[in-house]
Amino acid sequence: MAITFSDAAKKSMEAKGLKEADVKQVVEGAGKDRIYDGKRFIAKKKIGDLTVYADYSENGDNVVVNSVYCHKLAIRDIVLAGEETSWKYCKNGKPVMKGHTDLEYMGAVRSGPSLVEPESGESWFEEYLANGALATAEALFQQKRA
Repeated sequence: MAITFSDAAKKSMEAKGLKEADVKQVVEGAGKDRIYDGKRFIAKKKIGDLTVYADYSENGDNVVVNSVYCHKLAIRDIVLAGEETSWKYCKNGKPVMKGHTDLEYMGAVRSGPSLVEPESGESWFEEYLANGALATAEALFQQKRA
């Protein structure tokens, strides 16, 4: 498998201090534990205190990582599953739903919008949430602790 990175993915990795080797672990280690929408995939992996996501496309043995994002919040339980999305879970072929998942950070638990597959109990967070609301929540919790 040949893995390449878009300019946007490289820029995001640099800004977040992520290494290409870490993101390659996310993609290579995903197996069927990822979601897909056509030829687009999202895989995640816990690396240290981060959950790292790779949004990528496959064309045969060639993989292009389109974007990379991460968060420090620990993913807990699904608290709500709503309507179906166009995403499917590779592991069981089930539709992925819009939902809410409990997240924990620095001892506090809050629910946040997510993509969920209720049968497996798996949740994923989209890039706009990880870079927006989740990043803001992390910063606020860190300020309160300081």
